[in-house]
Amino acid sequence: MNDNDPSGATPAHEPEPHIGLILALTIRGLAVGNYPDMVRAAQAAESYGFDSVWLCDHFLTLSPDDYVRDAGITAGPENDGDAQQSRSSSVPLLECWTALSALSRDTTTVRLGTSVLCNSYRYPAVLAKMAATLDVISGGRLDLGMGAGWFQQEYEAYGIPFPPTGDRVTALGESLQVMRQVWTDPHPAFHGDFYSIDGAVCDPPPLQQPHPPLWVGGEGLRVHRIAARHANGINVRWWPAEKCAERRAFLDRECEAIGRDPATLRLSITTLLAPTDSPAQQDELRTRFQSIPDTGLITGTPEACVERIRAYQDAGIDHFLFTIPDIADSTCLDVVGEQILPHIKPARHTQPT
Repeated sequence: MNDNDPSGATPAHEPEPHIGLILALTIRGLAVGNYPDMVRAAQAAESYGFDSVWLCDHFLTLSPDDYVRDAGITAGPENDGDAQQSRSSSVPLLECWTALSALSRDTTTVRLGTSVLCNSYRYPAVLAKMAATLDVISGGRLDLGMGAGWFQQEYEAYGIPFPPTGDRVTALGESLQVMRQVWTDPHPAFHGDFYSIDGAVCDPPPLQQPHPPLWVGGEGLRVHRIAARHANGINVRWWPAEKCAERRAFLDRECEAIGRDPATLRLSITTLLAPTDSPAQQDELRTRFQSIPDTGLITGTPEACVERIRAYQDAGIDHFLFTIPDIADSTCLDVVGEQILPHIKPARHTQPT
């Protein structure tokens, strides 16, 4: 491995932006809950020229208020306990890895991503084998996103130990190293505080070489320093363009400090994209998705949405993951595909047949 490239990655920046579509998040209205709808949305995205589709890795799904409370995304008034008890907070959500494997056979060109797998839920050497298999059967289309894990209620509900934050972050760093060893070393061995392997051969290896892109999801500085050493990219959620520019500068300095070309570490943004000409609908969206900071919601006319996206591009972002409300039951994906994507990726735009 090149000492100047700790990730084993190729240069990150592409001549045009990468536009991904998230088909499942743990927020009501942002998850496609059945597989036929998921296939239709993924195939439509593929036809419009989206580069990738992504699924989250959760077993319990939450209402927006529950998401605010458990994720700590934004500060707000205390939730009404009686209201919480009067309704179920769960919505249907397909298991990430199984659904993504199925999508590999029901799509042709879009990349398939996890945003993001919880590191605690699968042993990294086994996950590396699973990922290599999916990369092979999909024709080399896997992007593997990993996170340290945060949802304590889900851990406890499924009987999974919930370590302290520092241990979860350290374990994530070891997992990234284990998976790369399994994918690239003919005699993989690793001995850390949380994981050890000795001879976990991966045959067949991933189709992508040296390995599928490794993404890290999270916002903390320590997580990002780990990603600078061991990952191909970082995804943050809901940040404004100005904050992305600041973090991009920080990541460039971190890469330079360890002898890595900063261009090999991508920075990706997740935002909610909901184009509408109606001010009333824009207000309704902000109220409905109040768990998402206003900086993470791109709404307004298609022209206004394009301007917001270009502001991110000016801040150094060339990798976007959009989540679109009610994607299976509205025309919002069509509006994005027909009126926004051509202005961002004109060379790749087509229409569904």
